[in-house]
Amino acid sequence: MSMDTVLAPAPLDPGSLMLSPLLAWQSASVSMALQAQQLQWKLVLGWQDSMGAMQREWWDGWIARYGGGVPLDA
Repeated sequence: MSMDTVLAPAPLDPGSLMLSPLLAWQSASVSMALQAQQLQWKLVLGWQDSMGAMQREWWDGWIARYGGGVPLDA
């Protein structure tokens, strides 16, 4: 028996590998992570919109009190 046949790796048969369940899990994990990140961005943007509206109301009140007039909304 020669050493070449003993040390040679066996050819990979795509049918014998169990990659499809692993790829399905990986795809599901990545899609869930992306959906979670998208939800986080929606929450941050909603929070930012509400903070912007609050700041505009505060600024309008400041102008009405200290600016000497009624603010003009564009």
